[in-house]
Amino acid sequence: MSRPEEWGAERSSAPRRIYDGLALVLLMWPATAGMWLLGSTRTWGFAPGLAISFLGSLLVLARPLVFRAVPRGFAPAGFWIFVALAVYVAGRVPAAAVPYAARWEALRWVCLAAAAWSWTQTAFRSRRWQGLLFVLLLSVAFQCLYATMQHVNGSRMVLWAVRPEQYGLRASGTYLCPNHFANVLAMLLPVAAALLFLPEAGFPLRLMALYFLAAAAAPLYWSLSRSAWLGTLAGLGATALLLALRRSRAWFLAALAGLPLLAAAGGWFAWQTLPGVQLRVRQVLEKKEESGGIRMPMWKDAPAMIRDRPVAGFGGGSFVWTYPAYQRRPKHHLTYDFLHNEYLQMQVEYGTLGSGLLLAGLLWGGAGAVLGIARTRNRAGAVLLAGAAGAAAAGLVHALFDFNFHVFPNPHVLVWVVGVAWGVWATGEPAAPSVPGRRRWLRRAGTVGAAAVCAAGAWLAVAGGLGYFWNLKGELARQRLDWDEAIAHYEKAIRWDRGNWQPHLGLGQLHSARATWLRNPDPETERAAKASGAAAAEASLLRAQELNPCDMAVVLMLARVHNLRGDSAAALAEYRRAAAARPRHVFYREQVGIQLRRMGRDPEALETFRKNLEDRVGGEISRLNVRQLERKLAREAAAAPPAP
Repeated sequence: MSRPEEWGAERSSAPRRIYDGLALVLLMWPATAGMWLLGSTRTWGFAPGLAISFLGSLLVLARPLVFRAVPRGFAPAGFWIFVALAVYVAGRVPAAAVPYAARWEALRWVCLAAAAWSWTQTAFRSRRWQGLLFVLLLSVAFQCLYATMQHVNGSRMVLWAVRPEQYGLRASGTYLCPNHFANVLAMLLPVAAALLFLPEAGFPLRLMALYFLAAAAAPLYWSLSRSAWLGTLAGLGATALLLALRRSRAWFLAALAGLPLLAAAGGWFAWQTLPGVQLRVRQVLEKKEESGGIRMPMWKDAPAMIRDRPVAGFGGGSFVWTYPAYQRRPKHHLTYDFLHNEYLQMQVEYGTLGSGLLLAGLLWGGAGAVLGIARTRNRAGAVLLAGAAGAAAAGLVHALFDFNFHVFPNPHVLVWVVGVAWGVWATGEPAAPSVPGRRRWLRRAGTVGAAAVCAAGAWLAVAGGLGYFWNLKGELARQRLDWDEAIAHYEKAIRWDRGNWQPHLGLGQLHSARATWLRNPDPETERAAKASGAAAAEASLLRAQELNPCDMAVVLMLARVHNLRGDSAAALAEYRRAAAARPRHVFYREQVGIQLRRMGRDPEALETFRKNLEDRVGGEISRLNVRQLERKLAREAAAAPPAP
């Protein structure tokens, strides 16, 4: 049997080196340049990263079709379960509550699976892995330096944006949220620590690992992220335990007994010497639920959502749209995009089927890593695999309190590390011989199919990104009242992405505004033009509603269009539907009462506003209307003739 180092001289040819180099540069984008786009949490940041990463995976998958002497691919433990999970997520898109959001989530899952495979295959080449890990650590070290500058200067600026006030001066690098930045550090610290004890890493990489540890320590502390601190402890502990297990059973037992004591001693020392630790831990001890912000109230609402869709869930990306109907405990009607617990959100969006696949993949992958570390003679592979397992443990612990796996660069950091570790591990194992005949053709067909999936993913990401771009241009033009230009932009957005409801909503708002403010000296002409505008608005809004039935902004606009056409009853029905779907949303609840007043149904309006205040959902508008309606109804009752 041959080893990967013996693939032949063709892999060193100039075309092959250029080809592989381009693939690697593309694969690196999400976890390097993607971080500098404010963490790529918005479509303008992650859509290019999806397309670029897909193209990198496409090049890796297509290598057997372009070059000769490319060996069989190697799949890490649990990889095919995660592929099945990605297929399940993609298959659920048409049935999701909001297919547009589910499509983006499916692209993320498929992209991660393709990237994990690609990193594993590209790390096969002798000594390439040192350069790959060097680049990753160096990239994040620059983030640490930027975070240090933020802290020293006392600045809330993150590149060209101002960090939200709620985060204060907590270090966040180029992320707006310090927790997401700290998650990257927590995942890479075990990897860097493991590299220090690996002679095969070479002097430059070990020096880079030491530099990263020094550069990351202070920003991790300044981030004041409790979940990242816990993740760091879990990651370093997991790596230490696995390295001890590899050495001997006695070392493993000693580590199992000693690490909790070491962690306790470290925690006590941090409590005594670090004011930030005292501040953040005291918040938990004294305020308990309040210290977690909106986490605990949302977690308490989640079981009702799970009971309604226990098997398949609501679909990817649906939480932000479906949660408001179940919101009971959070006091405000703010938009909550994520549940701040990846496991609960997984259950809500993908049900028991998705959660089961995730659990199976984690268990299989974890067991495979433990066995691989314990049995292999490849020291470099074992140590890197221990570091990667620590990175995974750090991320999984952090995911109990945050949505770090939904932050585009962060899971790509993890698959980079895990893929490289498994690739290096595989170089020390006997390579499977080539298989002639039908199975070889089946493998080639699978390669072509996987490459086609990556090409389709890249195209969908580009089309979706351009649809987002033109819709944004349309919104800006509409706000400037440049309506003809806005219509042209919205139509371009629809041509690029027919699944996006937002340009249809924009067109509905535009046509409704034009019809509302239209004036003509000829009453008949004005009436006909208003009717035509209302019909165009309704058609666009109905299409938007078809694409996203959970967006109550569409329902609100439909109600306004019905009022424009003089159909007050239909408008009231729409307002009531919006209020029922958003029971904690002050604006929607008060619109019902306002519409009842407009229709002259004052007693019902009074009861509606009173109910708002009783439910602690009403604002000043509800209080003002209660006072006015009570006085008005009292005057009418006093003026009414006595009953015979």
